[in-house]
Amino acid sequence: MKSALALLVVLCAPAMAATAADEPVRASVPATVEVPPVDKGEVELIETLDGIPRHRIEVANFAEAEVDIKLDGRVDEPLWRTLEHYDEFMVAVPAKGVPGEFPTEMRVFTTEKGLYVSAILYQPVDTLVQRLSNRDDFIDRDTFGFTVDASGEGLVGYWFITALGGSVQDGKLLPERNYQRDWDGPWTGKTHRRDDGWSAEMFFPWSMMNMPVVDGKRKIGFVATRQVSHKNERYQWPGHPYSSARFLSALNEIEVSGVQPVAQLSVIPFAAATVDEANDEDDVRVGMDLAWKPSPKFEMSATLNPDFGAVEADDVVLNLTAFETFFPEKRLFFLEGNEVFSAMPRNSTGNIQRIITNADFASTSRRVFERDFIPTPISLVNTRRIGGTANQVTVPPGITPVRGQRDLPTDLLGAAKLTGGLGDTRYGVMAAFEDDVEWRGFDSVGAEADIDDSGRDFAVARFIYEDVGAARRSVGYLGTLVSGPRYDATLHSVDAHYTSPSGRFSADGQLISSSVDDEDGYGGIFDILYAQRGNLRHKFEFEYMDEEVDINDLGFLRRNNYANARYILLYNRQRFTDNITNFRTTLVAEQQYNIDPGQVTDSGLYWRSSMVLPGRNTFKAAFAYLPERYEDRDSRGNGAYEVDARGYADFLIATNSQNVFSYSASVGGLQEHLGDWTLNASAGVTIRPSDNLAIKLDVRYKRRRGWLVYQGGRNFGAYDGTEWQPSLDVNWFLAYNHQLRLSLQWAGVRARENGFFAVPAGDGELIPTARTRSDHDFTVSLVTAQLRYRWEIAPLTDLFLVYNRGNALADQTSASFDDLFADVFDDPIIDSFVLKLRWRFGN
Repeated sequence: MKSALALLVVLCAPAMAATAADEPVRASVPATVEVPPVDKGEVELIETLDGIPRHRIEVANFAEAEVDIKLDGRVDEPLWRTLEHYDEFMVAVPAKGVPGEFPTEMRVFTTEKGLYVSAILYQPVDTLVQRLSNRDDFIDRDTFGFTVDASGEGLVGYWFITALGGSVQDGKLLPERNYQRDWDGPWTGKTHRRDDGWSAEMFFPWSMMNMPVVDGKRKIGFVATRQVSHKNERYQWPGHPYSSARFLSALNEIEVSGVQPVAQLSVIPFAAATVDEANDEDDVRVGMDLAWKPSPKFEMSATLNPDFGAVEADDVVLNLTAFETFFPEKRLFFLEGNEVFSAMPRNSTGNIQRIITNADFASTSRRVFERDFIPTPISLVNTRRIGGTANQVTVPPGITPVRGQRDLPTDLLGAAKLTGGLGDTRYGVMAAFEDDVEWRGFDSVGAEADIDDSGRDFAVARFIYEDVGAARRSVGYLGTLVSGPRYDATLHSVDAHYTSPSGRFSADGQLISSSVDDEDGYGGIFDILYAQRGNLRHKFEFEYMDEEVDINDLGFLRRNNYANARYILLYNRQRFTDNITNFRTTLVAEQQYNIDPGQVTDSGLYWRSSMVLPGRNTFKAAFAYLPERYEDRDSRGNGAYEVDARGYADFLIATNSQNVFSYSASVGGLQEHLGDWTLNASAGVTIRPSDNLAIKLDVRYKRRRGWLVYQGGRNFGAYDGTEWQPSLDVNWFLAYNHQLRLSLQWAGVRARENGFFAVPAGDGELIPTARTRSDHDFTVSLVTAQLRYRWEIAPLTDLFLVYNRGNALADQTSASFDDLFADVFDDPIIDSFVLKLRWRFGN
């Protein structure tokens, strides 16, 4: 521990020195912003959508050898001043549809290597908001962004944002506004403070984007964005509001000659050393990631002897139900090129959250994400299964695995991916191979015993044909195979998609066939989205999954044996009253049946609204009426019990995120299955004493009454209990590319049994029954903690030094919350140091 901390100090020392030396000098505040006279570029109007113009521009192409641009954010090279600039930005958030108050000079040119973009963003210096953050964090600050559709066909976009100070964000964009931020690209973005605002420079290599071969002039889709934090406005060109029917298919166009796809070769070797104190093991692993794309028709990527080591931490989740928790993918290899394996919009948690809550990515107030009644993804390819917890291990009779062994990830021997396009068809093939599983266990007398079994093999194939015209049509196939020591699981699916020329109507459908251990199942998904007008949309979602369908060996499906219909109304209004702006609301109606025996298993009316109040404060309210239904899953196959009609309410207030201290607080209630009310409350504060330090503290509290918890067989206990879930997240940036982060999450529960019930034979109301033992009280104590230093040496080139600690405490019914918190750090099941270096070589 001491040696690791000493190493951390040595690594951080140059960064701390650089921070002091490179601190920008803040110029005096000018009374007015003077914009020098510079020629403005000509734009060609393509069309107007709901009053918002969409343009085409023609840009110059230079030989890379002739370009002398130092990417430092200053925009002071002579070449930039020879180019015309553009300033067609409109206020898109809030959806005002008027030109932005502050001028922007954006310049663009290309070379055979990539796309160069610069921006001079005029603004009084005393209004600038600079804040450093983790990569891809959406927080309130001044930013400049650029999105590129390299094919110009509206199929896949790449979005990039650089924030004042140097923090970056990036990801992919799927039709029409399905933003995904789990992709990291090897691009460069730099910023610089000026005495009349700030400036930014960006370079996007063609090699990281899918780009078809074309003859003559090439059309590239683009959108430029600018966040003006102190005005709480986001400028955008084109200025489509976030409720527009079209987005990715309605970008501006760059017209350029002499640009063709660039072959890509990228090699990322890495070395990782792990000291595992919990299992008394040391490990050194050396491996390599490889990406080779000789043409747009073919790209190969592979990882050899990978280390998906613990440099990222999942959230602590308290889940005592029969339903699995979905965790997003965070590993670089599986994120790169993953869009081809995404067959439906509901594969993405972000897309589901955006639709259900009608979110617009505003960072006006302290951000708090809704958690209740958010549908989970339906995904046929959930790559977290690969190298995840082993589910096909045969434990010998009389042997018990040591606590925590079943939750350990499985090592991978390697994985490979082939992706590309042939004409109007895109394809993807992926394979991955796990190492043998080795668990520690003990026998009936406590002697140590080994539990060994073979790992699993995974395969995925995807083909999609796309007809891109005024209307958009596509049809695809997706198949998966998981081969394990106990059984094989296969899946086949066909999907189809249609978007009307106006973008106001879209439909997506998918038919699914699964076979697990020779048991066949079938299912389907069908979605319709209709934009009645710019601020009023309707979505219809339908699902059918029979009793045998099972996709969870490689995919994610919350349950089978159900038919579900859901209607979602989305409405927004920019100025609701003189004191209420950015009013956004959704109304959701849902009904779900199990197929056999045909019981209502989910039903509800949900209303959510959010609004911005004076002073950049946000108020959110949610109500739900949950009609009577049956609960058929929590008994783990032992029947269904009736749940009476229930209610739900939640209210949240969040304050101005620009303040040094920004707060949030919520209070609400949910009726439990027996009719008692559980009280929910939360409070949080974000402290930003400087641009490079952020401290977030959140606490969630539940006072439970009549909480039903499964007790085995047909039995349930009804509990009165208290639940606390505090979390702490500290980010200190010694420089924009040197980060020290501390994260801590804990969940503690003390529950006292206050009734014992059984599911009746033939289903129906729960009936009181005799307890199976004298004491059914229980406690829960879960913790995840991580201390991480990261040095981002270059894009996709990093040094990590990480300490992880985690535990799930055994029952301590007599312990107080103080004891539960203190004891959870003793004898942890995760206790490790990781030192990892990865270095990217390539064009």
